[in-house]
Amino acid sequence: MVIDGILLAAGLSRRFGRPKQLVEWRGRPLVVHVAETALASRLRHVIVVLGHAASEIRRALAPLLRDPRLRIVFNAEYEEGQASSIRRGLRALEPGAEAAMFLTCDQPLLTASVLDALIEAFAVHRPLICCPVHEGMRGSPVIFSAELFPELMALSGDVGGRVLIEKYRARVHEQKIPSAKPLADVDTPADLLALEDEDDPPQDLGAASGDPPTPEHSGAVPWGFQQTLLPFPDQEADRADVLIVCDGSSRRLPLGERRAAAAAIVKRGSVMEIFGEYLGSATNQQAEIVAACLGLEALARPSRVRLITDSQYVVRTMQGGYKRRANLAFWERLDRAARPHTITWVWTPGHTGHPLQEVCDRAARLIAKAGRVDSEKLVALLECCAAADDL
Repeated sequence: MVIDGILLAAGLSRRFGRPKQLVEWRGRPLVVHVAETALASRLRHVIVVLGHAASEIRRALAPLLRDPRLRIVFNAEYEEGQASSIRRGLRALEPGAEAAMFLTCDQPLLTASVLDALIEAFAVHRPLICCPVHEGMRGSPVIFSAELFPELMALSGDVGGRVLIEKYRARVHEQKIPSAKPLADVDTPADLLALEDEDDPPQDLGAASGDPPTPEHSGAVPWGFQQTLLPFPDQEADRADVLIVCDGSSRRLPLGERRAAAAAIVKRGSVMEIFGEYLGSATNQQAEIVAACLGLEALARPSRVRLITDSQYVVRTMQGGYKRRANLAFWERLDRAARPHTITWVWTPGHTGHPLQEVCDRAARLIAKAGRVDSEKLVALLECCAAADDL
């Protein structure tokens, strides 16, 4: 059972009076507490949706970005309410997600064992919705089946998934947990003070019996995503045309192991960001497709894009010249990433079209060789090449 987590951290925190995500509790921001808990669970990936105070929250999360399971996306419509963040998180899901667990950043006593108990219950009972309950009181986080994604995408305003819980009451599984502590949330400064004297709940609280299921992805994390620690673009820069340069690499090592990776550079005016993903034993074609995905997935809102790649396979396929006979899941991901944008697909053979192609090639090879994404090395590579070539 493949379940991804979506951590909603874009809100304005009107009742709290300041960005609740950044409020420290026991030495760390609330958003960090919950993100760490999610990463300690059996969730395949954890997507953090940012909006208000995005740059500051991203900096707080910076130490966690070394985990390739964590991905940050920006919701440009966060002022419209929670539904816009739900939609943004769902759009960021990668192929294969059978359900999504929605978390909020105001539950510092939440434990990974509670999350795993919900995941286990969802896998066993296969409901439309699964939520924790203590003595008849429902709480968060909540898992929604992929069957409900279209209805979640149709939500608007400051409406969350509660309306679907009521609509499909007969197909909601309530997972009982023995304590209310993990469900306690923070809406006001007084709520936070009330939690100061609470002991941490036991780490095995809510854990289901039996052996944990075997993860459905390998240690290579073939769909892992890593962003560099650069600030979000400001609104004025994001209205301008965007240049994306991307490349993939798939090489066989001397002992026969194949390692693949993808890299993309997004350039808005003078601001550049670099993204990378380790792909395990993927083919070169698959790596080239993912490279294009990385750049497009980094865009916070619909844009006019010029995308440069040395893969004729990608360009001709996206222009309708080649039929899709293989790599269908990869093409599905690229279709989803490309849908909001107006894209000019440019093929340039042999890295002759733009100096940033060489940077992408080197970045992809670096990731493939290491078997992981090192954000600091990618940023250093981009900065070094930019300084040398005045890109």
